[in-house]
Amino acid sequence: MAFEAESDFSKQLTTRHKCSACYKQYNKKEHLVEHMKVSYHSVHQPRCGVCLKHCKSFESLREHVIGPLPKEDCSRVFSEQGCNLCLKVFDSPISLSEHKRSCRLPAPSPIGAMKLPYSDPIVVSHNGRGPGAIAIDCEMVGGGDDGTLDLCALVCLIDEDENVIFHTYVRPQISVTNYRYEITGLTEEHLRDAMPLKLVQEKILQILYNGESIVRARMQGGKARLLVGHALEHDLDCLRMTYPDNLLRDTAKYPPLMKTNLVCHSLKYLTQKYLGQVLLSCFIDNDLEFSLVF
Repeated sequence: MAFEAESDFSKQLTTRHKCSACYKQYNKKEHLVEHMKVSYHSVHQPRCGVCLKHCKSFESLREHVIGPLPKEDCSRVFSEQGCNLCLKVFDSPISLSEHKRSCRLPAPSPIGAMKLPYSDPIVVSHNGRGPGAIAIDCEMVGGGDDGTLDLCALVCLIDEDENVIFHTYVRPQISVTNYRYEITGLTEEHLRDAMPLKLVQEKILQILYNGESIVRARMQGGKARLLVGHALEHDLDCLRMTYPDNLLRDTAKYPPLMKTNLVCHSLKYLTQKYLGQVLLSCFIDNDLEFSLVF
């Protein structure tokens, strides 16, 4: 009897309760139940095609099958039968080869810096519908007593063909206390004859809505263009603008591009990781070199 009691106690100590979705293990069943309540596992989460484990994001799945510390068995199968782009696993190399014909994306072409005169705003008009998406980037200077309040001082829009369609300096509505020259290259001289913020807003919205009514843009999109950027909420807030959520494409909030804990990566990391390019910041010295990766 004593031996059986000792055996049952030993079994209780070694018993582990495993989550059937993410395979995490717990000593106590109530801990597993609590995990299931807060994890919100669903069929919409990305899953490993080998072991069927649920992952929080595509970035987490990529780490699971590719690295830097992949699961050995899954990594071996994925290296032979997995698509590096969509992370799906196929039954045979032949099926994988057929899939890659439609899944593989062309490599991005190198983007060089463009020489732009810094004194005059640039607006390029498009006939007809024009591009379906516009990328935006803003450069901020500091306001307030300690210079930590972000004020938009430079804005640039490019289209899908990497053409600059709008570029101008923006006159801040309050005094600038920190030009952040080491990062922005901006000085008081650059903003002396800058475009007023209200006029900048009108021109940007004119480009984005593309002649479409605001009501239809919010409902169906219509001819209105997609707005692409990184941390768009911050840029729009500094520009004191709003744009329909259904037309926003934010790389800081797109789950496949986020960290395992659903925190966004920096734009520099994303361009190096997925585009194979080094992000160039603006450099200003009489002439302006400004480069965006679309």
